[in-house]
Amino acid sequence: MIKMKIHKATRPVKIINPMVLITADGWSAPADIKRFMAYEIPHDVYAVARSIQLIKEPVDHWGDVDSDASVWVAGNLPVKNREGKPPLRHTLGPQKNFDVDWDTEEEMLWDPSEVVWHGSSALFAVLCCIAMGYTKIVLAGAPLDGKGHWYDPHIKGPRWTCETYQAWFEFAACEQANMVKSLSGYTAQLLGEPVEEWLYERLAAN
Repeated sequence: MIKMKIHKATRPVKIINPMVLITADGWSAPADIKRFMAYEIPHDVYAVARSIQLIKEPVDHWGDVDSDASVWVAGNLPVKNREGKPPLRHTLGPQKNFDVDWDTEEEMLWDPSEVVWHGSSALFAVLCCIAMGYTKIVLAGAPLDGKGHWYDPHIKGPRWTCETYQAWFEFAACEQANMVKSLSGYTAQLLGEPVEEWLYERLAAN
């Protein structure tokens, strides 16, 4: 499994609750988020890309590994965190308007000049959250299929590569995958869904 480390941070990196909800841009995001909120469990939020628009509560973290296309978005986020500031903004490598520059602990298995990241921004978020110290991670809107995005479901995609699925399979086989569940799609099949017993038992254990 790829492990992440912080190369540089311009703001303090901290967590408030041991559980974090990661929201992504898959078609299932609105229903997944609504389902999770019904549990009323204290949690932090890490929003990926446009999914920040779906979050009505404070957003603690925001991230995207499509850095070139996200520089403007990172500098104009619409949601503030609990302190009245922009969410902590995460990406891979130094980029303008981002707060945390992440790096891998080992050499990448692909050429960064050809592709920045394999495995989707949701997997990047998962690895960052593990590195930050979260012990319970729930994915919303990360079905890992080609049925479109929540903001435009009529346009199909994205077209995931075999390397993307390989990255998720490798993660699912590691011990840390036990702390991650998903609310929809292939990631739910791979990691399991966050049933109430898992959510509350893990919470009590902390």
